[in-house]
Amino acid sequence: MRARFLAPGAYELRHQLAITAPPEVVAAARSAFIALRTIRDRILEGVTADSEAFERLEAENDATVAELRRVMRRDLGVD
Repeated sequence: MRARFLAPGAYELRHQLAITAPPEVVAAARSAFIALRTIRDRILEGVTADSEAFERLEAENDATVAELRRVMRRDLGVD
């Protein structure tokens, strides 16, 4: 799982985004990335998909992705 997360693409896209996107989008993308990485780390530590801990992690991830979409849409002028 860790190898897939580090596979070519994810970090490169984050760096491209940091060059081209406004700071608010970059910050929201970083938050979403960290939330996803945290889920990965907790699963590697033994958290299972049927646990309350996973439900909390998933809700946090969903919230950060929703925020990323919101700021991206605002940046594109499609609120």
